[in-house]
Amino acid sequence: MPTTSKDLTITFQRTDGNPHKITIPDYREGITDAEIKTGAQAIVDQGAFEPDGFALAKVVSAVKVDTTKTEVVIEETA
Repeated sequence: MPTTSKDLTITFQRTDGNPHKITIPDYREGITDAEIKTGAQAIVDQGAFEPDGFALAKVVSAVKVDTTKTEVVIEETA
């Protein structure tokens, strides 16, 4: 039986110029691009994260990744 996972990956630029990614599992069905942009910008504005001691400076991109996994039966059990 197939299983599906939904992840939202947001890429930020840190103040040192390096990228930092945050992946949010099980994003809400129907979330809009505008809601994602607003939420990602709020993370930057609130200064909640400082990976490796560097604040997040700006939002670079966001990607919704939907993955469906279907197990392949290799050997039947009797």
